Amino acid sequence: MEVLRHEGPGRLGLVRLGEHSFRTPVLAGVDFTLSPFNSFFHQDEPGSYDFNLAPSIPLSFYTPGEVVKKALGRLWSVDYEGFNAFYLPALRRTEYLGEFFKIIERYNFDAIYLGNSKILIKEYRYFVRILRELRERFPNVMIIADLEPFFYPLAVYLGVDAFDTRSLKLYDFEGRGFTKYSPFIWSDEPNSLDFARRTILEVRRALESGKLRYLVENYFPTQYHAGILRIADLEHSDYLEKYTPIQKETVYFISDASIRRPEVKRWHSHVEERFLPPENTELVLLFPCSAKKPYSFSRSHTLYRKAMKETLGSGIFKVHELILTSPFGVVPREWEWLAKYDIVVTGHWAEEEIKPAAELLAKTLEKYQKDVPIIAHLDEAYVEIAKLASEMTGREIIFTRVEDGTTSRESLESLKETLREFYLEGSKEDRTYRYFENIRKVFDFHFGAGAGEAVLPDNGHVKGSKMLRLFVDNQQTGTFKDGVISVTPFGMQRVYDSLKAYWVKIDFDLRGDVFAVGVDEADERIRPDDIVGIVRDGKVVGVGKAVLSGEEMVRSKKGVAVKVRKRA
Repeated sequence: MEVLRHEGPGRLGLVRLGEHSFRTPVLAGVDFTLSPFNSFFHQDEPGSYDFNLAPSIPLSFYTPGEVVKKALGRLWSVDYEGFNAFYLPALRRTEYLGEFFKIIERYNFDAIYLGNSKILIKEYRYFVRILRELRERFPNVMIIADLEPFFYPLAVYLGVDAFDTRSLKLYDFEGRGFTKYSPFIWSDEPNSLDFARRTILEVRRALESGKLRYLVENYFPTQYHAGILRIADLEHSDYLEKYTPIQKETVYFISDASIRRPEVKRWHSHVEERFLPPENTELVLLFPCSAKKPYSFSRSHTLYRKAMKETLGSGIFKVHELILTSPFGVVPREWEWLAKYDIVVTGHWAEEEIKPAAELLAKTLEKYQKDVPIIAHLDEAYVEIAKLASEMTGREIIFTRVEDGTTSRESLESLKETLREFYLEGSKEDRTYRYFENIRKVFDFHFGAGAGEAVLPDNGHVKGSKMLRLFVDNQQTGTFKDGVISVTPFGMQRVYDSLKAYWVKIDFDLRGDVFAVGVDEADERIRPDDIVGIVRDGKVVGVGKAVLSGEEMVRSKKGVAVKVRKRA
């Protein structure tokens, strides 16, 4: 199986079996005959293909350990020649999983049929765990499960590639049909296979457009959905995040589950690990977010900026701004182009929103010098967040007097009065430094702290007005426009020499795209759609866009790992 696109562990895949090929996620009609140890997966459209399911032994989820041991002994004696699919029973006795994995690894199966699937959805932790282990161990193997269509979006998001439809016929036999609203509201006529086909097409379209997570959050007809996704978000957030492409479009937070999305976890970690305050900061200002993005284009932030300029003049280049928001927590002003999100605003913040925001703000404030004053121009729950962060750090925060919103005439006048207590004077050098910092910080976000300095050092140059071109020693290192960046091989070489970050190592002449089979090593920080440098013998020979995560590139043996955009 070749991975074409990711959203979380969910993936669009291309499977080639002999003369047949098909794309996943897909439905798999199964002639499941365990007794003679012969099964076939067959689909009429868009083409015919078969999976021979290897001889197996039906084990239930609650099978005793001694029976499992005997079954494993029998399975090791099977002749797997000619079979390309393996039946993996889900077992409560997870200590035996390793033996099943050894069989799969030895015989290089194309597909794994996950048994007892309908019991698994009631075992939240096991369901997520087994899918994670299979996906990470066998990145080129299809995972097939037997679930109702209600579970297709969630199951695909967590790593399932295909679905057996045999059991759906039971609903038709009972004269019941599906609706998309709930498993407890039925259609008047049997429609199981039609409904399954429509659902799988919807899942595929969501994957193609990068909207699978939205679909998952809108398919919550049972408590099992909510429980499984919550366990995945809270206990396996690293699993979801490492397969989630970098954010390019606006993310809409539509439910309580949305604030636990992988994009939020990633943002928090980037603020903690990759944001460093400008070195000339002499005053920190905390502002609330705005509905309009980027914040600087909003009415409220335009008024804040006007008040700062009127009061501080050139000293504005020694002020650093942090914007507080849910669920991203803290957005440094330089990263406002990257904070593409929208959330339902009701004025009521849950504890699950307030505490993480306060903790992230506390960690961010600790990066500033102790003698740098902090001013908060906030209202509503933002004040609670700032006060909680102040308690956590022991840093004093000066609060302006806010009446009737932060943009009222009285509130803005209070902001000016507070700013007048501080004398700041910025120079021409401070202005140039902050102009460079606005660009550098975006590169830091993508590659790590120090990347911006590598592509645009103090002796670097910026040319252009809208599309900015960055140069060092008359060689272009990259471009910058409204928070969107690109990097040349020369610029990526500087990043690699400085940080050893976002690299994919090969040992052949680069002519086209880089396939997974040709990847020797890859930086584990790489995520799908990241800009990466292709390195041979310490030299960046090309720059491209990652299709797979760094870890997946190394484990996979099929498909494109990096789509090359520029060669040195």
